[in-house]
Amino acid sequence: MSDVEPNPPPLRTLPRVLGAFDAMMVVVGSVIGSGIFLKPGIAARELPSVALILAVWIGVGGITLCGCLSLAELAAMLPQAGGPYVYLREAYGRLTAFLWGWTEFWVVRTGSIGALAVATAIYLGQVVPLSRLGLEVVSVGLVVVLALLNLYSTRWTAHLQNLTGVAKVGFLGLVIVLPYLMGRVDTANLAPLWPAESGASLWRGVLLAMIAVMWPYDGWINIGPVVEEVRDPQRNVPRGLALGMGLVIAVYAAANLSYHLTMPLEKIAGSSAVAAELFSTLIGSEAGKWVALGVMVSTFGAVNSNMLTGPRIYFAMARDGLLPKAIHAVHSRYETPANAVILQASWTVILIVVAFRVADHPGDAFDTLTNYVIFGGYTFYNLAVAAVFVLRRKLPFQPRPYRTWGYPFTPALYVVAFGVVLVNMLLDDSTRNTSLSGLLLIAAGVPVFYWMRARHHTSGRS
Repeated sequence: MSDVEPNPPPLRTLPRVLGAFDAMMVVVGSVIGSGIFLKPGIAARELPSVALILAVWIGVGGITLCGCLSLAELAAMLPQAGGPYVYLREAYGRLTAFLWGWTEFWVVRTGSIGALAVATAIYLGQVVPLSRLGLEVVSVGLVVVLALLNLYSTRWTAHLQNLTGVAKVGFLGLVIVLPYLMGRVDTANLAPLWPAESGASLWRGVLLAMIAVMWPYDGWINIGPVVEEVRDPQRNVPRGLALGMGLVIAVYAAANLSYHLTMPLEKIAGSSAVAAELFSTLIGSEAGKWVALGVMVSTFGAVNSNMLTGPRIYFAMARDGLLPKAIHAVHSRYETPANAVILQASWTVILIVVAFRVADHPGDAFDTLTNYVIFGGYTFYNLAVAAVFVLRRKLPFQPRPYRTWGYPFTPALYVVAFGVVLVNMLLDDSTRNTSLSGLLLIAAGVPVFYWMRARHHTSGRS
């Protein structure tokens, strides 16, 4: 049965206040956070050659770009708040769309915000000494302050996003060029360039390295939820996605090359904070506070980006009657989805507080919050990209201002490649428990969906 109601009530929409540069900075600001500073060590531990490490970073970025091209078609065709929620609803029905929003709220979006807020506080603690309680208060305070800004003005939130986006790209630019300026690059550090042998263990390492690198690239889908607020979305969204992701891939590849030209593979593999190791190698231990400030700006900008995009998903769900109507409210003065912003911030604060209570160390709170993000998020990212195939058949005459470049090969590459990674996460001992927990969380949303649908009298719309 169709998802469209006969004579539906007028939809309350959000004003279009974001331009082309804003769209690109949403992508850049959402993607570049903590990962490029924390995950290179994991990739180096899993892979025995520098060429393979760089190939994984560029390859995951290229596959992610294929997903961006697919999302651009969907966003230009359906420029509504909620982004992937809308595409999943139109392609697979309301249940799948609801489960996306359900997973986003309980762990993927709020868990990402919480993890990035904790990371920001940890790096602030390297500049200004903070106790465990101080780190927790700063983490919660960041979420509260940014929620108030998001409630007050989407335009001002975008200004902050643009500022932090430019700053984090500038800091990574320094990471890239400083070794060359100081004459400290050494091609001998690129050894071993190629793996000495191949086999099952090598491919397992490739898949585990891909899982690690998926976190630094996470966030590319964030342009979808705010597309209703982008001016001329048919043009600006595809451009923002392509330019934003292209910039991120180039910066990530160049930063990793600088890491490996400056330090041997063994040193990178033994580090959990590679950027700090780089500056310490070049300048000395006194550079640590400057590195901490640079990383802190990066993670802070990513918190802001996720705070901006997440409420639009719950707003769209409430507009469909799958969440209480109050969440669909638009502030009469500020024209923001105020109740959705408050809802997201409240649950994120609870997650942060719980994470600090169960973690032995503040750094473990970051890991606790990130462990459940990748599997749940990428399960629905795959479905959203695959929606390009479904909607080409279901809605063949729907106007498509932008059509996916390289179709059908680019979306197929994304779905197959990350599908293999997700299956490996279920099978591998190191990731199985987290992945199964993610599946259980998704499944728990099924009875809630039917309860909400019955409560809001939407049984004829599924």
